[in-house]
Amino acid sequence: MADTIIQIIEDEPLHAMLLDRALRQAHFNTALDADGHTGWQTVQRLLPSLILLDLMLPGMNGREVCRLVRRTPSTRHIPIIMLTASSSEEDRIAGIDMGADDYVAKPFSPREIVSRVQAVLRRSQDSGSETNLLSGAPVLVEGPYFMVSLRGRQLTVSNTELALLRGMVAHERKLLTAEDVLAFLGRGERTISQEDLDQRVRFLRRKIENSTAGTLEILPGFRYRLLTAP
Repeated sequence: MADTIIQIIEDEPLHAMLLDRALRQAHFNTALDADGHTGWQTVQRLLPSLILLDLMLPGMNGREVCRLVRRTPSTRHIPIIMLTASSSEEDRIAGIDMGADDYVAKPFSPREIVSRVQAVLRRSQDSGSETNLLSGAPVLVEGPYFMVSLRGRQLTVSNTELALLRGMVAHERKLLTAEDVLAFLGRGERTISQEDLDQRVRFLRRKIENSTAGTLEILPGFRYRLLTAP
């Protein structure tokens, strides 16, 4: 992990210090910024391995920084974990829709953050090594940036959503249980609760429906079925 840089963009000194200490103890290199403008400049200069991004920042807020990261060719592959004091579903949806790979509500455990960072980095490395064209499936992955084409409609997905989408496309129209869907994820993600999985599937359904590529049915008892457009 000596060459792995985690950039922390957080304006609360105590939270920034806790994150920095926990990540350094886990043998990550870190870079700290306390506002959005400086943070974005550091992203472009360092090209970190992952960004821990606070939603509410002075100057340029976290949403704006996330948009810039995802719209810039040299940075849009960088995984982002959003940090926020709000735990509302709308804020989580907004963060994921903008291209965040994960979302953590404050107060958080530094140990949890380290675990999330490690899981997101593993998913990013696994996705980057996969073939661009999914054999037998109507999903095209355009490089490591997680821009996918589903039935000819473009959508941007996170690492987790990409894994879910790959698995569901391979089992299109089949009714899947939560256990089936969890099997599509990497080992570090298979311990999440059914409620957390359900929420992630809902984020993915929103993107699929917004792109008019089809729908993802969410049925009682944590059961799911992908139906793509004709």
